[in-house]
Amino acid sequence: MEEKEIVYGRNPVLEYLKSGTDIRATLHLSDSAHGKIIDVIREAARARRVKIEVCTKEKLALMHDGAGHQGVILVIEAGRIQIDADELVRRTVASNGVLVLLDQLTDPHNVGAIIRTAEALGAEGVIMPKAHAPELGKVVAKTSAGATAHIPVVLVPNAARFIDDAKDKGIWAVGSDDAADTEISKLSSIRPALLVIGSEGEGMRRLTAEKCDHIVKIPLKGKVSSLNASVAAGILLYELLK
Repeated sequence: MEEKEIVYGRNPVLEYLKSGTDIRATLHLSDSAHGKIIDVIREAARARRVKIEVCTKEKLALMHDGAGHQGVILVIEAGRIQIDADELVRRTVASNGVLVLLDQLTDPHNVGAIIRTAEALGAEGVIMPKAHAPELGKVVAKTSAGATAHIPVVLVPNAARFIDDAKDKGIWAVGSDDAADTEISKLSSIRPALLVIGSEGEGMRRLTAEKCDHIVKIPLKGKVSSLNASVAAGILLYELLK
């Protein structure tokens, strides 16, 4: 975990303040920010005993370049859900649940969108390799709409080794490829599962694909030959978790 994490935007900040995760943080509010949601954010911060600092738009601009902060920035010193990979695997097996492994995805917007979908659909957690992955910072937290406050996101040294460890504990590894023969309709019977999502351009690496127990495809009827990684992840997660 990073020493400090910056979450910006009204909805993502409110999600963090509403989460059950213990946080040490400071809420920075623009002196021109008003409205019902700002009042709700203030009350949520007070309930969590989070320090509130009212500041100018210029100071907020130094903390985050651009207007995307909507007059609200939360600086967290400690607060991400703490769990190691082994414990997350044990929980997934016990709940007959689903994990998501992001295999070298580097676009923070895609990563944030997948985290948001995984949390919304009920996945147990998201796994990412420490290398070839975006920092779990501002863009990921914003794009996930605060979902990083509610779902574990665990970094592992080696994705292939994690797949082996998960399989040894009884989890099925599932990947996707346009050339696969198995339709996604078969996914609902595969649990507990580790869903592997490949990189935006190349898809799954060869070694990662070889370790999967099942490779499935999403049947496409239009002229577009492939889907965005986050869209594909959402479709596959829905089939696994429905």
